[in-house]
Amino acid sequence: MRINSEETEIKRLFIDANRRLDEAKSVLERIALYFPTPTAFPTSTCFKEITMLPTAGGNTQIFTGTFVPAGSVPPTDAAYAVTSNDPAVSPTVDATGLIVTGALPTGWVESTTTPLAYTRTASSASVPTWTLSDIITPSAPAVGFPTSTTFIQTT
Repeated sequence: MRINSEETEIKRLFIDANRRLDEAKSVLERIALYFPTPTAFPTSTCFKEITMLPTAGGNTQIFTGTFVPAGSVPPTDAAYAVTSNDPAVSPTVDATGLIVTGALPTGWVESTTTPLAYTRTASSASVPTWTLSDIITPSAPAVGFPTSTTFIQTT
């Protein structure tokens, strides 16, 4: 007999706790309406060349990027800049920060010791902790890495 009354009391306590949790959930859902879920800021950008032109004087290489992680959005006041490691090349970046254009001057020749590289940076005044720095290397691998193999018949 005593076990039945204890079981009944435990059931009543669980029912009461469950009702209170439902009430708390309802209140939190109403509060959440006033605080939209923040959008994640990008942590990097993946660039791909869309023109597929060689790194040679007279060519204009265009790279398009996507923010990583997928679906992330930069702060609304994001500012972008791009520089080149070669003073003869002055790349540009569009207002979205996702299109980098590198016009290579006619007659320009890439350094044999320092391959061409662009550094695209991003920052925000409203979110000073958010910054990006991405390096685009349109040229061949650095000197020292094989770029091809030549075979000759030996027997």
